Amino acid sequence: MANIGTPPPSLQKHGSANASTPSRRERDDAYWGVVAVLNDRFRVIIDEQGDQFILQKHYAESLHGGVWRGQSYLTTKDSLIRACVRLGCLSGSNQRRLLEALPSTVREYAAQIGLPR
Repeated sequence: MANIGTPPPSLQKHGSANASTPSRRERDDAYWGVVAVLNDRFRVIIDEQGDQFILQKHYAESLHGGVWRGQSYLTTKDSLIRACVRLGCLSGSNQRRLLEALPSTVREYAAQIGLPR
């Protein structure tokens, strides 16, 4: 599982204002709730309330970087894996193992990382 407090280094190259400061905006490279980075174009985050996993795709919208946009909004690990397979973002077994290691539901994951309910 990725470290939820700091964005993985691979995200920092897309160009956020300050990649070391966690952001509360889901579209930002440095969003605080990154669960897993699947590749340069896809990542999984948790929303601020801990109600859903969001499978995001990175879109380069300017010369200075881009934004992350939600592709699927899911509440279970199984549905997240199915969405990743459907979108072709599990290019290797490492990404699938990363997702398989998640708890069964987003609520369990939220509790695991200490999100208040």
